Parts: sequence; C-alpha cells; structure tokens
Amino acid sequence: MFKSLRSRLLLSYTVIIAAVLVILTVTLLLVSALSTADRGVATLGKLAAVSLGTRRELNRLYDAGITNEEAILQVLGETASAQDTRILLMRPANLQVVYDTGEKWSGQVFSNMQSLGSAIRTDTNVLAARLRAPDGQIWLLYAQVVPDRHLGGLVLAFAQQEPSAAQFFRDTFLRPLCSAGLVAFLLAILLAFLITRSVARPLQQLAGAATAIAAGDYEQQIAPAGPTEVQQVSASFNSMATQVKASQQAQRDFVANVSHDLKTPLTSVRGWSQAMLDGMIATPQEIQQTAGIIHGEAERMTRMVNQLLDLARIESGQLKLNRELLDLGQLLTQVQRNLALPAQQKDVRLTLDLQPVPPVLGDADRLMQVFTNLTDNALTHTPAGGRVHISLNGHSDRAVNVIVQDTGPGIPADELSRIFERFYQVDKSRARTDERRGSGLGLAITRELVEAHGGRIEARSELGKGSAFQVRLPVGSPEASTITRRR
Repeated sequence: MFKSLRSRLLLSYTVIIAAVLVILTVTLLLVSALSTADRGVATLGKLAAVSLGTRRELNRLYDAGITNEEAILQVLGETASAQDTRILLMRPANLQVVYDTGEKWSGQVFSNMQSLGSAIRTDTNVLAARLRAPDGQIWLLYAQVVPDRHLGGLVLAFAQQEPSAAQFFRDTFLRPLCSAGLVAFLLAILLAFLITRSVARPLQQLAGAATAIAAGDYEQQIAPAGPTEVQQVSASFNSMATQVKASQQAQRDFVANVSHDLKTPLTSVRGWSQAMLDGMIATPQEIQQTAGIIHGEAERMTRMVNQLLDLARIESGQLKLNRELLDLGQLLTQVQRNLALPAQQKDVRLTLDLQPVPPVLGDADRLMQVFTNLTDNALTHTPAGGRVHISLNGHSDRAVNVIVQDTGPGIPADELSRIFERFYQVDKSRARTDERRGSGLGLAITRELVEAHGGRIEARSELGKGSAFQVRLPVGSPEASTITRRR
C-alpha cells in the first residue's frame, strides 16, 4: 500500500489538507470561545427578524380590530413556539418582566444586562443585550424599547439562549470547512493524477528503455518530457545510453583487434617453434634468426598484456602514484634521449624546446610512461623526413603545458573525439605491418594517468599537417621556485 507515486502524493496531500483543517478548526473554536460578542451576532440577527415578523402579525391584528389580550398573547405564544424563541413583555421604566412565554421570568428585573448594540449596529431605540437568567444560563435579548400602545405601553422583547462555542462553530463554520475539505480533497486527487501522469509516463519510458538496453538494444533514446528534474534524468539517460553504445562498440572492436593481435604472434611463435622441432631449422644462423622472431613476438604480447594490466589497475582504483616534486625538463630530456635512436632509424627529427617552469608533483615513472607513449605514437605516425617536436611552457602560475607535435597525416575530425576511448583505433582497416602494432589502449591509459595527476590532455589535428597532444599538469606548490633550463 502507498507504494506508487500517485498513492504517495495523494496521501501527502490528504495529510496536509487534514492538518490545515485541524489547525483551522482549533483556531475557530478558540475564536468562538473567546469572542462572545461575535458569537451572539447571528442569534441577535435572528431575533431581530422574529421581532419584525411578530410586529407585522400584531399590526395585522390591530388593523383587523382585534386588540383583546387573549388573541395577542396567543400570537406571541405561537410565534415563540414556532421560532424556538422566548417572547417577553417588559415595563419600559425598569425592564421588569410582566409576561413570559416561558412562564419563569415573570416579575424579574434584569439590571445586569451587557449591551451588544455595537455588535449589530443598532440604533438608540433598540436594545441588544446579553443577560444572565436566575438559573445561571446566558441569554441574548432583542427589544424595541419604544412602548407599544396596543400592549398597554409595554416593551416587546425577544430572547434566545446564547449558543455555546461548539454550537456556534457548528452552525457557522462546520459546513464551510467540510465543503472546503471536500473541494481540497478532490483537487488533491486531480493534482496527484496530473503530476504522476507527467512524471510517471517519462519514468515508465525510461524503465522500458533501460530494459531494452539490458537486453542488448543500445539504440534507445528518450524524448525529454515532464518536470525539469525528470527531463534532466532523461538527458542523463540518453547520455548514458550513448556512452554504453560507444563502450559496447569499442569492446567489440577491442575483441576483434586483440584476438587478431594475439593470434598473429601466437601463430608466428607456433609456426617457427614447430619448424625447429621438426628439424627444418638446423644451422646456427637459422636458429638465431628464428629465436629473434619468437622473442620479438613474445615482446609484442608482453606489451599488450602489460597495457591490459595497467588499465585493469586504473579501473579498479589500485593504481598508486609515488608523488614527488619533479623537474619536467629533465624528464622530457630523458624521453628525447630514450627515443633518439628510433627517431634516427625512421629519419625523423626529434626536437625539444624547454621553457622555465615550476616543478610538478607527480610519479616520475608514470609521467615518463605518458610522454614516452605520446612521443612514440608521434614517431610511429610521422613519415621519413618529418619532425616530432616536444615543448614545455608555463600555462599560468598554477599549471604547465607539455605539447607533443608531429608532422604526420593527421586524424580525421570525426574520429578525433574518440581517440582517448578504450580499445579505439583510428583507421582500423589500415594494417600496420611493423612489429609494434597497437591495441588501442595506449592513449586511454595515457589519459587516465594524466587525470590521476590532476591534469588533462587534449588533442588537435589537421589532415595532411599533423597532430598535437597537449598535457596540462598542476604545479607542485604555489611557493615552488622557478627552475631555469637550457633549450
């Protein structure tokens, strides 16, 4: 019970309405108990109406020539019984009761009356008062103080018991409160229906789309609808669905690439080792050549396994960085030295431009891995006679930039945004014949390592003119002194 959004909204609205009605009820009961003047207004108004009607009836008798006491008293008694009102005849001098339809107040003189004339805005010829009867009960009195000549100069007065606070509340406020509560409850039902309809329908669509994605249909997109919060959830779901689709596609590409990359060296190792076992390779030169091939293929598989292990450690949060203040100039100089021979073998110029920058706080081995990977990629895609340039400069007082730029063929614009995705490879149809064919993990690992250092990496490229990868890292501390290096 009350598990659905609609029922919970309806319950909450009902509770709020009930609480408001209870507060109003208590407040009005207190007002009714404390405001005796207001409590008597309705009763005095009724007595005024009875007084007017009675006088008209008496005038009708007078006009008909009926002036005997018995007929007049009969009219007064019938009116009192019909209107549940007490009718009195009183002496105008001291307001002594001469006649009482209730037959108990005859001879009484009420000198302790509290005037209520201001409550009903009467004129000076009307008496509106609150009085205490001999039995202690409170009555409200309404009278025309001008003596009636047909009643022997007596004053005609009308009295009724003052309503209690509960009775006044019941007669005055209960019906409006019940009507307001009923209207509010109906509005609550309508609002609950409309709100849940605007919220539940998009949520049901989200649930259906999530089920479809779980079943393998990654083409799900939800049109934003409903309140702003639900639209935000829909937008987040669409983004998630797009990322899931891209991730699934990347994993399929990865499986295809890795299976091929593993199959190729394994086939080579198996073939050459089988040839050695079969005695087809016998001379020392052939054995040396075969061992070199097997070793190279083993190294290729080792690199791929190490990349997979690095990625697994990063994704599981097990990667630990040994942070220390580092001179990026020295680190980049070492990268240039390490890759100078491969660059020379490819006939590619590897140049370095170092500006004075503060030290950064980072893991030397991991940052070496980052810049080695970027520079190695640049050398791999730069043709003979080209250039790979590494530059270091300050971005601000809080960050430094390292840019690795090449003069290779460039990256298509539609693929530039995906090059840092796991398992993604640019131009998957183009075979790389060298022994260091990639698996699409290097740039993904590079980005993870840069972000683990609190930095970020960006790429820009232009077809036919080359690519540039920029790494921005925070400085070690604002107080770090500037280190001057030679270019």
